[in-house]
Amino acid sequence: MRMILIACAALFLVVPTASANDLDEIRASFEGAIAALNAGNLDGFLDTVHDDALSFYSCGPTSGKQGREACALDWQLFFTTTTDARFETKSTEYRIVGDVGFAYGEYSLSVNYNGRGRQTVHEGRYTMTYTKVNGEWRIAMQHNTPAGDAPQPVRNLRPSRQP
Repeated sequence: MRMILIACAALFLVVPTASANDLDEIRASFEGAIAALNAGNLDGFLDTVHDDALSFYSCGPTSGKQGREACALDWQLFFTTTTDARFETKSTEYRIVGDVGFAYGEYSLSVNYNGRGRQTVHEGRYTMTYTKVNGEWRIAMQHNTPAGDAPQPVRNLRPSRQP
């Protein structure tokens, strides 16, 4: 019995735990990423992204592909085809589960696609998943889901039966 208690105590000492500052660090990383995007500072945003990160967007040619470079291609395309982009977040929450951090909530993106001054607003939910690399929290996965104004059209996901 004593040996089991010693083994459990040793295991507890070996398992990494989140520090009290981790949530503040994730918050600062997330807010810095949003500030960089709003300033059109792609490099500043990419500084918060892990080299092997995954990005899942509702659009973008590299959505679902791995790597910081794929993320950079999507954002470069976004910045070269739009103007006056502004990201706003609300209801943001931060969590740590084990050694993984999360920032999640709702977003609004106001953007001009045609250069004629007409802003379009997109809204939805986001999740940023973080991992700590050399003492810094980096985005390991981004996921954005647009809020739909109406349900998706009905479609049958089953294969059709051909006679």
